[in-house]
Amino acid sequence: MTDTESSGSAPSRLSDHCLLHNSKDAFAARLWLIRSARHSLDVQYYIWHDDLSGSLVFDEIASAAQRGVAVRLLIDDNGIVGLDARLAALDVLPTVEVRLYNPFKMRRFRALEWLFDFGRLTSRMHSKSLTADRRATIIGGRNIGNEYFGVQAKGQFDDLDILATGPVVSQIEDVFERHWQSAATRPVAAVVGHISAKAKRHAARKGEAIAQSGEAKRYLADIEAQPLYSELQQGRVNWQSAPAHVVASMPVPDTDNEDEPTGLNELMPRSLARPTSDFILISGYFVPTDQGCAELGELRRGGVRIRVLTNSYAATDVGVVHSGYAPLREKLLQQGIELFEMPAPDDAPKRNTRKFIRSNSMRARRHSGKSLHAKVYIVDRKHLYVGSANFDPRSAHLNTELGFVIESAELAEKMADQFETASDHCYHLGLLPDGALSWTDVRDDNPVPERTEPGTNPLTRTLVRLLAKLPIERQL
Repeated sequence: MTDTESSGSAPSRLSDHCLLHNSKDAFAARLWLIRSARHSLDVQYYIWHDDLSGSLVFDEIASAAQRGVAVRLLIDDNGIVGLDARLAALDVLPTVEVRLYNPFKMRRFRALEWLFDFGRLTSRMHSKSLTADRRATIIGGRNIGNEYFGVQAKGQFDDLDILATGPVVSQIEDVFERHWQSAATRPVAAVVGHISAKAKRHAARKGEAIAQSGEAKRYLADIEAQPLYSELQQGRVNWQSAPAHVVASMPVPDTDNEDEPTGLNELMPRSLARPTSDFILISGYFVPTDQGCAELGELRRGGVRIRVLTNSYAATDVGVVHSGYAPLREKLLQQGIELFEMPAPDDAPKRNTRKFIRSNSMRARRHSGKSLHAKVYIVDRKHLYVGSANFDPRSAHLNTELGFVIESAELAEKMADQFETASDHCYHLGLLPDGALSWTDVRDDNPVPERTEPGTNPLTRTLVRLLAKLPIERQL
């Protein structure tokens, strides 16, 4: 990830951090931050779904605006399907401005626009932040949607955000300002054009119906009952203080970068310390490239233990990305790099028959049934990156990305412990004596290496092999 640091070298002053791993804690923190705002809210997201959580956040932002808070809302135009009317209605509030990043010109048949404007449209604003009164901010991997906040029982993402106060907040505001003023952003009214009164009424009725639904009321009650919500209200949060700085990348849409390399200098924040003994890499989308594999191998030969947690084919929500990772697994394993893959959400571990009843009750506690979406790099258990950037060429060259580099052994150890726990619920990859790949599900009562990739069939395996031959790696 080629990064532009907001303030040069890492500042000596400490910022306070609170890790938001639990999905409902993540929503509770956003709810508190919006409700506590008195002067300003600066909000940017890559995806905003037209669902329960998305509607509730819109309602909270509108309430903040009605009490006089100045709101700037910036959303990538690729992730707001069905929201033109809702955004236009929000934009007319006196203290609200809504802008769209790298917008589509066609509002209904967007897929057609990819055919003649691919070079521009492929670059997206993947950065995520929510900042109140320039005093507190939330950054990380989560977008706005039910799957990120524990609204639904199935199809959830395992993700990570950080709530922070202190010097890093002003750095986040600097990054937001650069996004807001970018030539790639446009006011929502200029993009969506005239919205009919009928469409506006429909959007309003839908939002009101969600707000009044039993599901929404139960969810909000659950969120307000979260211990973290009370701790935030009462100022009793267990903050972790540490030096931290912001890293952000902002490539210009439609800029030719085909000749740029894609090694560790691009795949990782350049200001993150280089591993000397231990490197843990957690990335929902992991496309290390041939050059990245070679450089990881050099680190391994230099004595660095390297462990990677990513999604299995059956767990990923973007199957094509798997074609950029799958062909490199053998090379990584041959170099001594340890690979762990998240199981599919519906992939139950194999149990001995006599343990059937007891193991079903254990299943709910042992495996979350989620798809990995977090992006975390832990170096020597002393330094870590948490943010929006995956370990892939898209994050390195095409998307805008945003994250924190934190110098904290305490936080790094905490995240390393979470990795250890997660890896105990995953497929462990290995090489058989004949060189073939194997997957061992350590959740099974009798774990054994298997030659067939879990959650695949001959057709999907053939498709992955075919996609891997196409020159699309830089889009993954």
